[in-house]
Amino acid sequence: MNQPPFLASLALGLFLAIPLTALGQGKVLITSPADGATLDAMDEIRLAYEIDPGPRGDHAHLYVDGREVAILRKLKGSYLLDTLSSGKRSLCVKVVNKAHVPIGIGQCIQVTVK
Repeated sequence: MNQPPFLASLALGLFLAIPLTALGQGKVLITSPADGATLDAMDEIRLAYEIDPGPRGDHAHLYVDGREVAILRKLKGSYLLDTLSSGKRSLCVKVVNKAHVPIGIGQCIQVTVK
């Protein structure tokens, strides 16, 4: 049974209008500190996050300046960072699979520590 062409076009249009995250692809959101924030090295610095690992992810890793500093097993929470030295710092949360291999889902922010 053939469907009218407009139904196929409508179905394709609806499919393309749905963001990939809505299809269960996963996402990472760093809720604190804000991207571009200036932080005091003497203050407690806590990174807050929310993770949807998607169908291929298992958990997440936290990186400071490209160096892994923590394994994050909770989908929502926070992590108290060790004292950060002064300067520009990159903070990244990346979803990994059970073999601890990044799967391409993550978020990085840049902060300045003074």
